[in-house]
Amino acid sequence: MTILLVSDDDRSAFACQLLAQQLRQGGHACLTVGPALSSLRDSPLPAVTPQIPLALMDLLGHELLNSASAVGVFIHRSDYLQRFTHAHRELARQRGEPPAVVFSGPLQASLGDQLVQELSDRHCCDLLVVPGDRQRRELEAITQFWPTTSGTPEIESMGLWFLPERPPLGALSGGTPKPPYTLLALAQESIPIQVGAKAQLLRQLIRWAETSPDWSIVIQRDQSWERGQPWIAKFEPDDWSFPDNLVFGAPGQLLSQLASCSACLSVSSPWTLAAMAWGRPTLLIGDYGIHTDQGTTAFFGSGCMHRLQAIDRLDQLLELPPVNAFWLQSTGWGVHDGAKRLIRRLEALIR
Repeated sequence: MTILLVSDDDRSAFACQLLAQQLRQGGHACLTVGPALSSLRDSPLPAVTPQIPLALMDLLGHELLNSASAVGVFIHRSDYLQRFTHAHRELARQRGEPPAVVFSGPLQASLGDQLVQELSDRHCCDLLVVPGDRQRRELEAITQFWPTTSGTPEIESMGLWFLPERPPLGALSGGTPKPPYTLLALAQESIPIQVGAKAQLLRQLIRWAETSPDWSIVIQRDQSWERGQPWIAKFEPDDWSFPDNLVFGAPGQLLSQLASCSACLSVSSPWTLAAMAWGRPTLLIGDYGIHTDQGTTAFFGSGCMHRLQAIDRLDQLLELPPVNAFWLQSTGWGVHDGAKRLIRRLEALIR
């Protein structure tokens, strides 16, 4: 079986690399495909270059696709996914050959409206992969009475395959955090959505840095950004006064920071799942409520959502209750054989 994994940005390229490594360890041929990443953008992730420098639509009619058993497509443009899938099947029909199985899935543990949207965006696929049993059950409940003519994709839970199973070697400190303490604040591109909310959050982090001088605070973007573009629109460094113990994270450092931090904070970054799984105390900012547009719906039941005003000094973060273990397991951390599950499902579809 030959599998192609197609990406279009740093996050999906990194996820495809992780999955490809697992598949190759299982003895399966796998190639990562995607355009070269822009040199004008910085990324919080380690640099990853797909093996085959092709965009998704360039695969149509390519010998790579003609010899592939399955294609995993992890790109942002759902319209490209649909166009590719329909064109690939039509070309295969004209050749009188079976098309490769097309599978896809979100690179986050979504629930509710967001999960339904992700199903809708990938409705053309043969297989939809989701992180946990919770997502799988929710989608199966939605689609169980759909007519067979609707072409609903099969659904498989694969765990948190798009996150490293373990932190970088030697980076994770075990047991209770010890000084010097570090708070990692995962800054999202468009969340919180309220006007002025990012500036308000930055002011809160500055206050914490001032009241907890024995802590360091690192503000790390959780996705790539245009080089030189500030996290906050119209941000002018000269308008702010930063304590020495508050800094902005450098590109390429996200994984090591997640592993070594004493505590992690975000509104709804998907990378908080890694912090939770690796044993880092995690605070999900609950000031914005449980809403799809804030990305917080997926974290309902985690036990990690708290109001900012509940924290006066950062030492209180170390006293927060741990993540709800049942929630974390059902969200995907309980599945550690995702690559094997994928192969079994693909083999059944190919037959």
